[in-house]
Amino acid sequence: MQLKFKILIKILLLLLVIVLCNFVYTKYFFEKDIQKYSEIINLVRSADKQRAEIVYLGESSDFSSRETDMDKRSICQFISDYFPDKKFGDLSSAATHAGIFYTLLKNIPEKCSVKTIIVTLNLRSFDASWINSDLETPLQKSMVLLKDYPPLLNRFLLSFHGYDQKSVLERKLLYKKSMILDKLFFSFPFPYHSVFDWDNAMAAKGIKNNEGSINYPLTELACHYIKTYAFQIDTLKNPRIKDFDNIVSLSRKHNWNVVFNLMAENVETANSLVGKELVGLIKQNRDLLVKRYSKQNVLVIDNLEKVHNLEFTDQNWTTEHYSEVGRKIVAANVAMGLKTIYPNDYKSVIYKPVVKVKKLRLSEFFNDCEGTEQWGQMQTLNDENAFSGKKSSKVGMNNEFSITFESNVSDLPDSLKQVVVDFQIFQKNISSETKLVIEISGQHVQMQWNGFSLNNLTKENNKWESVHFTFPLPSNFYLGDLIKVYILNPGNKILYVDDIKVKFQ
Repeated sequence: MQLKFKILIKILLLLLVIVLCNFVYTKYFFEKDIQKYSEIINLVRSADKQRAEIVYLGESSDFSSRETDMDKRSICQFISDYFPDKKFGDLSSAATHAGIFYTLLKNIPEKCSVKTIIVTLNLRSFDASWINSDLETPLQKSMVLLKDYPPLLNRFLLSFHGYDQKSVLERKLLYKKSMILDKLFFSFPFPYHSVFDWDNAMAAKGIKNNEGSINYPLTELACHYIKTYAFQIDTLKNPRIKDFDNIVSLSRKHNWNVVFNLMAENVETANSLVGKELVGLIKQNRDLLVKRYSKQNVLVIDNLEKVHNLEFTDQNWTTEHYSEVGRKIVAANVAMGLKTIYPNDYKSVIYKPVVKVKKLRLSEFFNDCEGTEQWGQMQTLNDENAFSGKKSSKVGMNNEFSITFESNVSDLPDSLKQVVVDFQIFQKNISSETKLVIEISGQHVQMQWNGFSLNNLTKENNKWESVHFTFPLPSNFYLGDLIKVYILNPGNKILYVDDIKVKFQ
């Protein structure tokens, strides 16, 4: 009996020590760790402090913009224009998805002013390439301290990697496996039964130029569209379904209004490069999601086909990044949906057309890669290596394109003859695959993809090197709609780009 009593006393003392340690950690160290590993929680805190009634959760589609946009505000901010008397909170962060949204929503205090949540419903996030993205491990790491456990236990889990921390190679293998094993089913005869087969067939056949030769950049883009959108959502196995279902359940618990904002995809390009079979899969997944969540009393705003091809800022990749016009279109549709919840607070908005005077037609552009200047491919910014400041654009592995300059040709001055590109680059190994790309596209000009090997422009490994390059603009330049400048690195060797300057003369 005495022995049992001693054991009980020791157990109680141990529990007391654990409780005291948790108290000390929570009071003196937890906040510092939060700011180091999970600073995304500050978005939730800010919304709560502002007593936001409507919160918007999205990824980079919310705030990504085109260099030449006159109004670079986010989709959330454009929505708020229609409800001037309502307070909005924006919880958007690059590369996030419904699993991250769910954790953020769980961290909204019980007693708060939130009444409505608008959640980005991104079709691409249901695909295996995003589910197995190499960004998933750092995302999961950033969520550990925000879990529903005692802070000290969360810190213990963080220290001992108690989260989904698969390596980049493991995630890549999982994705490759899904490409081969996940079968595609059509209601009509179709020769390809997996993404692997379809992708290989497209790569072999290629997109042809007018003279019959293969247009390799367009072929690569077509393959990306297949790898991104050729899937059929399995509601029993797809983890995003569980994430969105959890959001619906949590919202019922808090009595929140739920709006799912189904984002626009570049269906036009998917159709022109790949064909109606791929577009059919995209629409099939859209219909499934709209039907599923409408039955759960979720207001689903269908923006899938609302944004025109030219309003997508990334013409050489599959993203939901829109120009000012595109963001306003999405925002207007969401606002019309919100009107059913707040009929007396809705105010019609007519944006005055911007008169562009000549002095606004800039010819010189610079990005220090610190994140303040919004260009394309902002998700490549990182703090691993930098020439100046704290960040650079990391290119390689699954991120083939550097941060990307893009401009409407009509927004540039007249009578330009050339474009001069200067940037800093850090390469561990110079590769013949790595290129400086200057791309010109439009409805009235054949796409011009000009790739210049960095083998001819750089000489040094493992140190920052300056690159200076001049490109004579073609005679039909002003027939084009869009010009883009970026570094392409399709290989597995990582390089870093910083301080990019694009000057038209």
